[in-house]
Amino acid sequence: MSVSTAAQAAVVKAGVEFLSRTVPSGIAAVRHWWKGRTILVVGQSRAGKSTFIDYLRYGIFKEEKDTEKTYDVTDSARFTVAMGKDDSLQLMIKSVTDVPGQIGAAAHADLAYKVNPHAILIFTDLLTPLDGDMDRASGAWLKEFCERLETKWRPRKKANKIKSIIVVMNKKDKAHQDAAYKCKKRFEGILKTLHDTRGDMAQRIEIMPCVLVTNPCEHKLVDGVITHLAKQLQ
Repeated sequence: MSVSTAAQAAVVKAGVEFLSRTVPSGIAAVRHWWKGRTILVVGQSRAGKSTFIDYLRYGIFKEEKDTEKTYDVTDSARFTVAMGKDDSLQLMIKSVTDVPGQIGAAAHADLAYKVNPHAILIFTDLLTPLDGDMDRASGAWLKEFCERLETKWRPRKKANKIKSIIVVMNKKDKAHQDAAYKCKKRFEGILKTLHDTRGDMAQRIEIMPCVLVTNPCEHKLVDGVITHLAKQLQ
C-alpha cells in the first residue's frame, strides 16, 4: 500500500515535544535493515491494537467510532518515529505486527514466541471485567497469554530478543479511576509469572493508561506509551 507524502512526514505536537514519522529511503533504509526494531501488538479483541498502530505510523487518530475487525496477521513497512528536542530520541521500526483479537490469548502467545520481537505491546480494554470469559475479561485474557508464553519460553531453545513489554490499559477516558487502579494491581500480580519470557530484558514491565480517540488530553497518554517504548528499545 502506498503512503502519502503527508503521512510520511506527519508531525503532531505532544506538550513541549514533537513526534514525527518518516519512511526511510537510501542510506536510512539500510540502517533500518540492521538497527530496526520489530514490534508485536497483541491483546483483547476491540482493545485498540489497529488504531494504535495507525497512530504510531501516521500520528493521527479520529473521532470515536466502530472500527473494522482485523482478520489477518499483518506487518507494516519500515518507518521511524522521532521525538524530543532536535529529534534526539528515535525509534527505528523494521515492522509492527498487528494480530486479530478474536484468535485468542493462547494463539497470541504462540505467535509472540514464533516472531520473537524486540517489543511486545499488550492491549487491554478497561471497560471489560477483570474476571469471566477470557474473550471479554481483561484479567483472564492477560493471565492466559502470560501463562502460555512462559510455557513456550521455559525450554529456552532459542535466543530471546525481547527488550520491552508494555501492558496498555486502553479507554482510560471512559473508565472509573477505581477500575483502572484495580486493573493495574491485578495485572501486576499476573505479570510476576513471567520469568523465562523476560530473557535478558533489564527493564521492568510497565502498565500504562492510554486513550486512542479525540479527547481533552489530546495525544498525551499514547505519546507517553511511544516515548517509553522508544527509550526501552535504545
